[in-house]
Amino acid sequence: MDHPFHHDGENETTHFLLEIAEAANSSLDLDHLLERIAGVVKKAIDYRIFAILLLTERTQELRIRYDIGHPPEAKKLRIKLGRGITGRAAAERRAIYVPDVKEFADYIDVCEGVRAELAVPMILKDKVIGVIDIQSNEVGYFTQRHVELAELIAARVAVVVENARLFRSTARQAKTFETMIAIGRELNGLLRLEELLPKIAELTRRLIGYDAFSILRVNEERQVLYHFFGMNFDKRVKERGVIPMGMGICGIAAQRMEALLVPDVSKDLRYINMNPATRSELTVPLVIKHRVIGVIDLESTRKGFFSGGHLQMMELLAPQIAVAIENASLYEKLAREEARLERDLEAARELQVSLLPATFPEMNGLEIFGRYQPAREIGGDLYDYVHQPGPDGTGGDLIIFTGDVSGKGAPAALYAAMVSGILQNV
Repeated sequence: MDHPFHHDGENETTHFLLEIAEAANSSLDLDHLLERIAGVVKKAIDYRIFAILLLTERTQELRIRYDIGHPPEAKKLRIKLGRGITGRAAAERRAIYVPDVKEFADYIDVCEGVRAELAVPMILKDKVIGVIDIQSNEVGYFTQRHVELAELIAARVAVVVENARLFRSTARQAKTFETMIAIGRELNGLLRLEELLPKIAELTRRLIGYDAFSILRVNEERQVLYHFFGMNFDKRVKERGVIPMGMGICGIAAQRMEALLVPDVSKDLRYINMNPATRSELTVPLVIKHRVIGVIDLESTRKGFFSGGHLQMMELLAPQIAVAIENASLYEKLAREEARLERDLEAARELQVSLLPATFPEMNGLEIFGRYQPAREIGGDLYDYVHQPGPDGTGGDLIIFTGDVSGKGAPAALYAAMVSGILQNV
């Protein structure tokens, strides 16, 4: 079979590189970019199966980012450095060509009928970005010229892939910050904890797809954390029990006032197993003016789920959440105090009214009537009368008195009640 670019030629190579450059500059959208590059590569190497795998720095695994000819399940592959042909190419930082995969002991069999495979690492500034992987059904299909072309491709694709990833990362960060600003605005408008806490869980999930979410508050007298609010797989849960300050991931985060990220809780001796499904955890303290009021705890059923980016986002969001919770708590405390004061004032008002004359004396030629209307719930105004009937039970003497205690409210009302009592007993 005749393959393009099999013969040496500067013109062909230059033309090929120009095509790669044109494809690389066509877009900053990674999906579109990889599709264009795959098309250009096929003109030089007539592959049947093609893939670009990118390296995930956090887990040090290769994952297929773009492919042609692979089965759907290949997208789930996580290839450790050193494993298979692609993993070895990334680990050894050099092109690996296997003329017959049946003779490669650690071959990862994904596509049926594959006999030859060529894997070339994409390296930028001494950093492995990923691997270009090309496969054929023919033994010994790839030539040295193919290897050279693939290496040229990999060197240039590494640059454009990294640029596209940085662009996507920057766009994602901008969107994240916009979301966080919107979250701050939404939180500031809620002053009832029963509305605020579910909203915090909902808004946090816009940023991080956790499996379990908890807010724990600090009891300063007992020096413990108690569960204040919890969500587990979108369902509200009520946790019981307390965590001593300085114990467990949450207790240590609260005591030290620093965030903790645990990729694998089973390997962390500090972890208190309260949820058997948890595999990774991220805990961030809620601090106001150097005083910790609680922690936010996120959990996942996947190991290594939470990243440094998640940690950074939660550290930026935590102060806003802390202020919102503190404001709502103070508002509710004030509302309870006002309700209690309202009840007390109502009781005092009823008592004050009961001390005023309920009826008025009847005297010939004289009609007596009184009405009391305080400026506030209760006040210091008073009026009363003392009636001393004549010998036949009628007529007699009538003493009417009124008064105004300086001030208003409860203190004035108490003085008025005392004065009224004294006058009645003179």
